Amino acid sequence: MALSSIQIGVLEQAVLNYQFPLDYYDFKLAPTANPRVAVNVQELESVIAGQLSSGNPGTVEEGLANVIYWGNASAGYRDDRFNRFLKMIKLFHPYADFCSLHSSGTLSLRSIKKLGYPAYSGISFVSKVLMFLDPQNFCVLDLQISKLAVPGRSVPRALDTLRVYPTSIPITVHNEKVYDLWREECRNISGTYYAGKYRVADIERGFFELIRSGKLTDALGIYTDF
Repeated sequence: MALSSIQIGVLEQAVLNYQFPLDYYDFKLAPTANPRVAVNVQELESVIAGQLSSGNPGTVEEGLANVIYWGNASAGYRDDRFNRFLKMIKLFHPYADFCSLHSSGTLSLRSIKKLGYPAYSGISFVSKVLMFLDPQNFCVLDLQISKLAVPGRSVPRALDTLRVYPTSIPITVHNEKVYDLWREECRNISGTYYAGKYRVADIERGFFELIRSGKLTDALGIYTDF
């Protein structure tokens, strides 16, 4: 099948109207002066990607912490998870393994999981790290996006075989293959319907926004028909 002009417009508007808190933690400020709020998602990406790719142990720690901080921005337990991470991550200082993986271009879901960092054992947050480092090629796969799965769909899609726990998505050989296919689906949608104008992360955010705003039916239709 193929998307209708209406579906193409619906997804594009969702990409452009993506809404998620732009909070991040500025470690140079006092705790009471946080969070900082980025002007837009591009600024947020620049801040966190810069931290993660810095190669500096302390700055990498800030980047990993900020992925936790941003990813839990709409949850009431954000500060608890953020502070717990900062306390536990000290055991892994100075993150030479993470920096080595990044510099060699071998970061992946499983390679990050193997580092054993607290809060980075499932696809949801590990995929956020990959997304911030390379939004052109990587995107998020979390429980919201997993709602696109329809087992037994007449035209199978990657997410249909995703194996999900009640509160998390485990990183397994199978689920990593699903994730790689999911991001290729996002790339194909951009290339087919938007002349490649949108990054893999942008297309995923469009689906996320449709689900977040109560338009799951629209999101399911687009994911089925593309």
